[in-house]
Amino acid sequence: MAKFDNPWRTVAFVGVVGLDFAFCVVAGFLLGRYLDRLFATEPWLLLFCLIMGIAIGVYSVYRLVRPYL
Repeated sequence: MAKFDNPWRTVAFVGVVGLDFAFCVVAGFLLGRYLDRLFATEPWLLLFCLIMGIAIGVYSVYRLVRPYL
């Protein structure tokens, strides 16, 4: 477990956590929107993929933060 003695290391870690979560949510949204347009199921696949993106983002953030708990 790395210590956060350097404030820049802490800022970088928080940035990575935020970007990781945001990427998962945006990827879920874009995938759901694409699939909805492809299969004409608006808005169901968008909602499903968005919820899955949020869930995957939360799990990913948990995996990143777990060593520091």
